[in-house]
Amino acid sequence: MKTENWAIVASVLAGLGLVGFFAAPSLLRGPPRDQETLCPKTGPVGHTLILVDKSDPWSEVQAKRLKALVKQVGDELPTDRMLSIYVFNDVFEPGFPSLVSLCNPGKTASELIGNPRREYVKWVEKFGRPLDEALTVLTQPGKGNQSPIVEAIGDVASRRENRVPTGDRKILLVSDMLQNSNQFTMFGNAAGARDPERLRRLLGKVWQDSGAAGWELSVHQVQGVYDAARLEQAAALWKQAFQKLAINVNWDRL
Repeated sequence: MKTENWAIVASVLAGLGLVGFFAAPSLLRGPPRDQETLCPKTGPVGHTLILVDKSDPWSEVQAKRLKALVKQVGDELPTDRMLSIYVFNDVFEPGFPSLVSLCNPGKTASELIGNPRREYVKWVEKFGRPLDEALTVLTQPGKGNQSPIVEAIGDVASRRENRVPTGDRKILLVSDMLQNSNQFTMFGNAAGARDPERLRRLLGKVWQDSGAAGWELSVHQVQGVYDAARLEQAAALWKQAFQKLAINVNWDRL
């Protein structure tokens, strides 16, 4: 190859190297993000939603278990996945706001550019601190006369802002599972109380109307102020309703 041709090739390769050098910082910073949610502007990749029932008081031990559960979810959240935390009490208001609704932006800084520690501190400020503040609220249980559990599930599952363009969707429900609302109650001796068929009909309607079938559901049953027999009775009613509706649910005690 002639000398002048080698010079042209070398010049092209050098140019490509410079392009790669200047492009690297942009790539390592990750995709453009919404400054409020920290999600990619193309949308989150998956969504984990924690729904907490604070209509009854919990023990200190249960509050610590909840905090550990939420911290674990936050620590294991993949990059670009959204984490939302909602809390409801006995006064159910459709559209109640979330405590946290953020994506994990990940740690995209490189040792080769910028200041990795500064970038990490920024990530903690944007993601970690709001999560810690939410945990402070979550571990202060309230008390009320009603527990509109089915209604709360339907409300959050149906919201446009909780839909994601790609990835799976998960709801982690933390509650004693003692439903008590005008539509169905597990208390008292009135007609319809603890009627498994009535619970099935209510759950089925809400599940279909809200689009909750597109979510993976996990229930973390809290003991609260109730004895084990009452909790087992509630769990049996719910599991029977889920089974008849062919709804898959992971169930454990918090």
